[in-house]
Amino acid sequence: MLRRRLWVLVALPLLAWSQASLGFDASRSATLDAMLQKAVAESRVSAISALVVRADGEVLYQGAAGRRDSAAAGPIAANDLFRLASMTKPFTSVAVMQLVEQGRLNLDDPLSRHLPVFANLHVVRPDGGTDAATREPTIRDLLRHTSGLSYTFLNLPGVVEAYRRLGVDDGLAAPDRALDDNMARLAQAPLAIQPGSAWRYSLATDVLGAVVTSVTGQPLDAYLREHVAGPLRLDSFTFRVAAADRPRMVAAVFPEDGRGLVWMGSPQTVPYPLSRGSWTADPERAFSATAYPSGGAGATSTIGDYARFVRMLLNNGALDGARVLRAETVAQMRSPQTGGMAINLRGPGNDFGFGFAVVTDAAAANTRQPVGTYSWGGIYGTGFWVDPVNNIAIVVMTKTGVTGGPVAGEVREAIYAAMH
Repeated sequence: MLRRRLWVLVALPLLAWSQASLGFDASRSATLDAMLQKAVAESRVSAISALVVRADGEVLYQGAAGRRDSAAAGPIAANDLFRLASMTKPFTSVAVMQLVEQGRLNLDDPLSRHLPVFANLHVVRPDGGTDAATREPTIRDLLRHTSGLSYTFLNLPGVVEAYRRLGVDDGLAAPDRALDDNMARLAQAPLAIQPGSAWRYSLATDVLGAVVTSVTGQPLDAYLREHVAGPLRLDSFTFRVAAADRPRMVAAVFPEDGRGLVWMGSPQTVPYPLSRGSWTADPERAFSATAYPSGGAGATSTIGDYARFVRMLLNNGALDGARVLRAETVAQMRSPQTGGMAINLRGPGNDFGFGFAVVTDAAAANTRQPVGTYSWGGIYGTGFWVDPVNNIAIVVMTKTGVTGGPVAGEVREAIYAAMH
């Protein structure tokens, strides 16, 4: 497979967006600008964009560094497109909660009520054998990641072998895979834990996307376009990027030992250090007309449109006259739902709600975020944070697997430091 070295220029120009209503003074904004530039100059990311907004849309900070790809004539632009990966999950979770509000779904529905292929599940034992599941995963389990499902890249013994043998896709590759096909493969694999007994990040939100389709009769992308993206006027949000918009897509890269940042191939195996495993990416999936709309990883958006989505959450379910969720539903989604089990990926001081991680102890989490801030990120190096205490939302986009996520977190902490 041909691989090209990604050359990064020092002091790449910053994005020239208007900052007429900054929340930081010039020196603090300049410090954040310099941080973005440094991340690019040091080849930790190829490009990065950051946005801080209030609930009413006031922009407190907006900046970017790097180029969309090696052929781009100028710096990254406001209408450039990012693969959201797991930042797709909150959209799917919102869709599910809309159906709960309407009485078309119940949080305690067993999964097989809507997807019969998931009846008669088994759970892996430490010796490699399996036992029958003591109960079925519920919609609640899927929303809060206590279903027992997993991801191939999490490399869980006894589960990863089955996922690989069955060819389960993590929603990041397999551009020709149909939804029913991937669900059938996943349903044959053992669960990692008994449902409800522990927190395991997983393909649960892809399964929820299939539940939305089963309940509504609409493909997930069509449902979200009609009931979420449309009302919020998210013109760029899509699971299938049009050929005409290909030039707007920010190129996906990853670090390779001895070579710096390199372009991702189609497909590409990328290390996942947290689990000592790897993930299979296919950047071309975003353009495929045949890939199923992965509810956990498949969408694409501009940073501005994603900011409108999180502003809706910050406004308790409504934005610019469009109500997407009831206020009490948003409150439920952003409340801790696992009893403290959800510390696997975010560490101490965090729990998980319905679609988001939630800060429960800022000191234990070693963060400037206040308790109650909720968030999630994507494997390509993206992240968002909704902070009801300070009435702000932060969105950071990179397109750099492995190292992009930590950089996004550092930018978030620097933003909080600039506010004090």
